[in-house]
Amino acid sequence: MEQIGFGKVHCYIMLTLGLLQMLTIHETMGMGIIAPSAVCDLRMSLVQLSTITAAAFLGIICSSYFWGYITDKMGRRWILLHTISISIFVAGPSFVAVTYLSEFCNKQILARAVTHMYMFTGFAMFYCPSWATLFLSSSFMDFELALVGRLTFRPWRLLGCLFMLPGVIALVLLLHMPESPKFLFMIGDTKRALAVMDWISIKNTGLPLSADQVELMQKFQESSDVRRHKRSSNLMQTMLNDAMPLFRKPYVGFYVGSCSVMFSLGLVANGLGIWFTAMRNRSNMRLDSKADMTFCKILFSTRPNDIEDSEPDLIVACNDGFIGFNDSLILGLTYIILYNICWFMLFFLPRKAMFIAALVISSSCGFALIFVTDRWLQLFCFVLFISLPGVVISLLGGALLEFVPTYLRAKALCISLMWCRWGAVVGTTIVGIYVEKSCEMTILVIAIFPMLSASIEGFLPL
Repeated sequence: MEQIGFGKVHCYIMLTLGLLQMLTIHETMGMGIIAPSAVCDLRMSLVQLSTITAAAFLGIICSSYFWGYITDKMGRRWILLHTISISIFVAGPSFVAVTYLSEFCNKQILARAVTHMYMFTGFAMFYCPSWATLFLSSSFMDFELALVGRLTFRPWRLLGCLFMLPGVIALVLLLHMPESPKFLFMIGDTKRALAVMDWISIKNTGLPLSADQVELMQKFQESSDVRRHKRSSNLMQTMLNDAMPLFRKPYVGFYVGSCSVMFSLGLVANGLGIWFTAMRNRSNMRLDSKADMTFCKILFSTRPNDIEDSEPDLIVACNDGFIGFNDSLILGLTYIILYNICWFMLFFLPRKAMFIAALVISSSCGFALIFVTDRWLQLFCFVLFISLPGVVISLLGGALLEFVPTYLRAKALCISLMWCRWGAVVGTTIVGIYVEKSCEMTILVIAIFPMLSASIEGFLPL
């Protein structure tokens, strides 16, 4: 891979897997748009809404390690094709995509290639509110069709279907991709592995593999034989045994630390981040003066005597409207800019310094969000508060792929991302239950987590 270098194949793979990353973001963070749009149709309270938003993450957690185990047995491309085809096992694309990409890259370009693939997270964050602007903010798309009983067809249901479009395109592109050469070497299929490497060489350089390169590949095959564990007839026992090397030296310290950091980052970036659109929309829908009001007061405080209710049986109409998605578009653009900044800085700065600086800034913005009263400062703080941990999640995943061997990569990444999803479940639940009762304290507690993650990362060999 070092001799062949970066070329057309890597660009094609990054585009394909970037679209898969968009599918994953749409099916999880897209709930931050769809769920608030459905509160009236489904007659949900804030706590019930948090349960709905957490459901996608819980679905990933339930199947995550199983797919990691199968991926290391059946192949990365095989899993991607099948999980995208049925499109309900989000855990497949969410971690297999980056594992698949890593096995086409040498260590010199891996971190930057992964950063570019995850940049499609920003495109997904831009894609969701762009379509939502058409379907949920435009008067000509405001329709309601009766289906069965009280079930109606409204624009938010069609919007959910459009979120799957990048996955369909990625599926078509993936059909023209080969299996990972490192995985083929790992399972002993040298003939196919050499054929894939020859194909990559022709596409990238215009020349097939030389005799010396073929010899190097054969030596790599000899050194990549995996020590096989004694198999148990119990599938659960086998899956447990296969993961045990991650919790032994030399991996255990880095891996456990990474999982704990992933939990904290997922709590902020995804757990709180999934509420970003709904919170900003609620803030923008407040029509009275917001001068000298903090973010929490804008969301939940009521001014006395604004409305004098003389009817004891007054029923307040449910409001599931949106006043534009400009703030969400800004969040998406911020992700894209931050990923490009990180890609550039990886040429000059150590990864650990970038991680710690990003998380300290994130916590600082979270603390500031409690006190600032200017509208643009509130938006600026909120965006950086949730986007910086989101970027660090991606970069930490790339560091983890460099740290573990090929035969453990899928399992290692799926378990670490499973902890990230647990953090998202905890975060979205905390926000749903407590933010209305104690908004400032909820934000304060969540803002502590990036700082804790920065202190843990200070001890990791990044």
